[in-house]
Amino acid sequence: MTVGPDRQREQHAGTHAAQGRRSCSGSSRGDPDRNARPHTLGMMHRPCAAVAALACVVSVWVPGAPAAEPDTSALASDPAIQWEACNGDAECAVLQVPLDYDVAGGRTIGIALVRYRALDPQRRIGSLLMNPGGPGASGVEYVLAAAGGLPARLQDRFDIIGFDPRGVGASEGVDCLDDLGPYFDAEWAPDDEAERRDLEEEAQALAAACEQSDGDILPFLRTELAARDMDRIREALGDEQLTYVGYSYGTYLGAWYADQFPERVRALVLDAPIDPSLDAITMQVQQAVGFEQVLDDFLQFCAQQRSCPFHRGGRSASAYDRLRAEVGATPLLVKVGGEPRDLNGSRFDLAVTQVLYEGTRGWGQLAGALDAADRGDGSDLLFYADYYTGRIDDGEYEDGQESFLAIGCVDGPSVGGVDGMREIERSAEAAAPRLGRSIVNGSLVCAYWPIPPDPPRALTAEGAEPIIVLGARHDPATPFAWAKGLVAQLESGVLVSVRGAHHASFDSGNACVDRLVVRYLTRLESPQSGTRC
Repeated sequence: MTVGPDRQREQHAGTHAAQGRRSCSGSSRGDPDRNARPHTLGMMHRPCAAVAALACVVSVWVPGAPAAEPDTSALASDPAIQWEACNGDAECAVLQVPLDYDVAGGRTIGIALVRYRALDPQRRIGSLLMNPGGPGASGVEYVLAAAGGLPARLQDRFDIIGFDPRGVGASEGVDCLDDLGPYFDAEWAPDDEAERRDLEEEAQALAAACEQSDGDILPFLRTELAARDMDRIREALGDEQLTYVGYSYGTYLGAWYADQFPERVRALVLDAPIDPSLDAITMQVQQAVGFEQVLDDFLQFCAQQRSCPFHRGGRSASAYDRLRAEVGATPLLVKVGGEPRDLNGSRFDLAVTQVLYEGTRGWGQLAGALDAADRGDGSDLLFYADYYTGRIDDGEYEDGQESFLAIGCVDGPSVGGVDGMREIERSAEAAAPRLGRSIVNGSLVCAYWPIPPDPPRALTAEGAEPIIVLGARHDPATPFAWAKGLVAQLESGVLVSVRGAHHASFDSGNACVDRLVVRYLTRLESPQSGTRC
């Protein structure tokens, strides 16, 4: 499965915000206070946070608008969750669930949880579970960072719940290598056989390291099982039905839940959805094309606007191609903390891809970064590339990188081994010549993954209540065609199309989207399928 920095993190993503990694201990709760809750503007996926951070270090140009239910009867269930105060008003806990649901009384795995209680307890509806995407993004960190930014009616009426899915973060997160640098330092758009061999060797080594370090849990990191964990969370919270908002990969998790437990669906919002029925080559090439189209739009717009820092006399596209070729041939040297680092071709591509997650909202940052690189300063682009891969200042990589692979590679669809990946790469290069190879080769590790993926299949959720599917019409990471595909599969899917080229729409500044989502979650009033915002 490919999604991107919400792993990478689309990947909608879970983010390491100001709060950082949290443990389930801390100060005692005070009186509920919405203003005391941490919050950000919009969805806290990685690209949003990256753009906000860059706003204070680069010159910003602002453009104008352009199945059958599983049998769980034999499984013991302890409905009690032992909550402890953590991080001010929040409460944290760990819920034990079966690692293998087919083995009664077997090994368990702890699912990390965080909760903000409803601010109007007399009018409380229940719990609202949230997943920020990935796979590999921490739902605990997301809620700790973003709960206070949710619409007030949701904070008043629901306990806001975040959780780290199995294999992620504090829920036995996969951790394969101490140093991911060699893998991310390889050229993901290789120009010769030596670079290709290096990339394939690093991908193979990472897959082997994951098998050695976490091979006992890798077979059990499928989203199907994470959805069953989510039902155990629902039960332990005391909710008869599930209310849920999932972004990007979180839509896949939500669709799996609805397919397994349709009668337990109260309200599901699936924002920036994945189409679970697609094969690998279709999924990866369509995503590469999505990013390429938004890049083309940016370059065309920049060429038409003299105020754009990368205007280049109206020849922005040719200037981009020249700059990319120069960086690919001779990487730009960038000093980070006094240490020299290279901005090579694939880092250039990943940096551009990272900013494109924001659609037109990121065009100012992208134009400034390209202009600086063309003048010999690649520091802004390297910042974005590091944000894409999760590299932090000390050279370490954030939690979630290996989790992204561990979940994505078993959820499929199969990439068909090394030969299959080379076919995907050729197809992506033909369809998206600027970005395609670097984007799809992020899945090369799956060619060597020790656990075979399940084949893709449609998820229908037969008998479920209406499920809202939000799709931005020019979303580069999860193309709008995926939203239409998921709605066609879901028996009760309701499509809401959103104007824009951004990734994820709810709680991101679109008043139309926010109104209909809040009305749906609080009143169970569903819009008509085909509604436009």
